[in-house]
Amino acid sequence: MNPAGVTIMNNNTKPGSQLLVLLAVTLVCFIAATLLIVALSAIGIDAASGWPLYVSQTLSQMIMFLLPVYIVVRLYHSDNPRLYMRADFGRRAWLLSLVGMAAMLLMAPVNDWLTAWNDSWTFGRFDAPLRDMQQQTEAVSAQLLGGSDAGSLLLNLLVVALVPAVCEEIFFRAGMQNLLQRWFTGGSVDGRKAGSVAAIVVTAAVFSLAHGELYSFMPRFVMGILLGALYVYGGSIVVNVAAHFINNAVVVLIYWLVARGVLDIDPSAPMNIPWLLTTCCTVASLALCWAFFSKDVKKMKISS
Repeated sequence: MNPAGVTIMNNNTKPGSQLLVLLAVTLVCFIAATLLIVALSAIGIDAASGWPLYVSQTLSQMIMFLLPVYIVVRLYHSDNPRLYMRADFGRRAWLLSLVGMAAMLLMAPVNDWLTAWNDSWTFGRFDAPLRDMQQQTEAVSAQLLGGSDAGSLLLNLLVVALVPAVCEEIFFRAGMQNLLQRWFTGGSVDGRKAGSVAAIVVTAAVFSLAHGELYSFMPRFVMGILLGALYVYGGSIVVNVAAHFINNAVVVLIYWLVARGVLDIDPSAPMNIPWLLTTCCTVASLALCWAFFSKDVKKMKISS
């Protein structure tokens, strides 16, 4: 395993061009996924409720996120796709996955505070339509997460937690961030270069905006930065999927406990965690990442 993930693309390849191909293919796949939903409605299947909703959500994720990256990898990196995507499943990858999951959980309090702050934003005359869009998205989530039986919990852990974690991390980190990093650094994926930081930030912003919820932009943006750093320094997409999954799984579990009457809270509302606890958890998350990833950073070598 190469923890730093340092690989150099062939001199004839152009990361910027590959990124454009990725975005173009993604647009086509987005249209295809939309047409799929329309087709289901045309034959009398309501894709907004019940099992069709689960199926349509899963297929949409796979079409919009997995397929574009698969096509780009087949076009440009078929010689060693696992190395390019950092699809390492070694023992260290699983160890760092636990670290990534712990770091993500420790970031929950600061993301909760960011959620409350972000929700107070206003966008003038665009505020009402943007609020309506977010409420529609949240309604879909509530529809998926409304079950209270064990089967619903397992299904939601698969469809709402695991599938998006896999699909989105492959697209945004192994796809977009990977190409941006190589583009900004001239072909290197050395995490110490400024271009790597820029790639993480840009990808995190796109990742957050892609969810279509401006009033939840900041918590997802911070989450995206953490996931981007994990991809650069963790050396394996497994670390990202695990961290993303645990974040989603906690949300699924909270909604399930509320549906069963175990918790009497609004699962979509901020929990107003005290500042002291928020600060301590954030510092602990950063310290944990530094403790486990700093050695890999020092070992990184720049190839040319």
